Amino acid sequence: MSEQATGWWRRVLVVACVATMTSAMWQCGGGSGDGSPETGPFPDGFLGLVNVSQNVTQCGECHANEQGRWALTGHAVAFDTLAAIGRESSELSCAPCHNISENGNTLMDPMAGFVGTPVAELHNVQCENCHGPGAMHVADVKDHPDASITVSLNDGCGECHQAAHHPFVEEWMESAHSESHLSGQAFGLNVAGDPACAYCHVTQSFIRFVETDGDEQIITTNPEPINCVACHDPHGNGNEHQVRVVGDEPIVCGQCHNQGPTMIGETPHHPQRDVLLGEAGFEFPGEVFPGASTHGDLTLNPDICVTCHVVTRPFQGGEFPIPAQVGHTFEPIPVIDEATEERDFSNCADCHADTATIFTAFRAEIDPLAAELGTALDAVPEAKRGSEEYQGALFNLETFENDKSHGVHNPSRMRRLLEASLEKLSEL
Repeated sequence: MSEQATGWWRRVLVVACVATMTSAMWQCGGGSGDGSPETGPFPDGFLGLVNVSQNVTQCGECHANEQGRWALTGHAVAFDTLAAIGRESSELSCAPCHNISENGNTLMDPMAGFVGTPVAELHNVQCENCHGPGAMHVADVKDHPDASITVSLNDGCGECHQAAHHPFVEEWMESAHSESHLSGQAFGLNVAGDPACAYCHVTQSFIRFVETDGDEQIITTNPEPINCVACHDPHGNGNEHQVRVVGDEPIVCGQCHNQGPTMIGETPHHPQRDVLLGEAGFEFPGEVFPGASTHGDLTLNPDICVTCHVVTRPFQGGEFPIPAQVGHTFEPIPVIDEATEERDFSNCADCHADTATIFTAFRAEIDPLAAELGTALDAVPEAKRGSEEYQGALFNLETFENDKSHGVHNPSRMRRLLEASLEKLSEL
């Protein structure tokens, strides 16, 4: 086809697309436009579903890409999960978080949405749960209802993902992620204002980093800590739990929890990914070092970090209910009794028969080894601290310390890195 003909067809397609979108915009929020409960808009300006049987949102008439992604998420079948247990009524205890309601947006009326207007068009967690009522947007497309990315018990995802049955926000608030944008203050650093740091400490920058496949980072005047929407794409993306990924990175957490600098003389910041995959630390020439541990084997342990760091337990009812545990403190072996320091090793039990004993014995071995290396490094004369032996040993100790697992991520490799470092220092 000639270039002129190609250009003509492109113009035809553009006109057709514009016509289709214009027609859809006229129909959004009303089908016939009579405002009846079957067509919307409903009270409070919600539009809801335009096709209940196919679960197509009014918003999806124009935003087809987002509609398609959303349709694959748990949000798209939120009402079904209530119906499956006979709780599909409009009662306030469950309905607001399984249907369109005032939760997740700027509305404050607890009767808004399905609770006050219990129709099928308002089933499921739709676009308007987070973006707010769409009627104003249909009336004026410039009135764009942005969703909040702030997370708290009274805002965003936290309005539903909380309390005894699913305390995601409460647990997240206990984690270091909830203060990631402030984490450099103790060292006099503004991590939210440094492009090299912000993409792993600020939600807005991390999302841009992911969406541009790792090419761009941004600085924002209102930085949010690493929260729900940093790790999970609210619109959906086909990944399990809507988790965001960059390129072919095999470990989601490894997008940030990686070694960073790889040369001796620099500090490995948070090398968890590299330790797991057997790539962390300085390998002295002529020495042999173990590679990936079983913990980091993508075949034997496909969930990698999640296997140990997301410890879950279902809600237990009864006279004395026990809240659910959803693993969003990300503690791998959480303390379950502060008085005795008893820990929960349940996630380890699938692979290790006597985890508590193994864990205690390994720490008793490797922590003194790291302490010994620290003492040996301190004893090296200043004149020899530029040597490969010293710099390599220092890099390995910092890898051990900044990994923060006390070697558990990769026991064999970390032990060998520390031992080899001590051997090289003894030769100075």
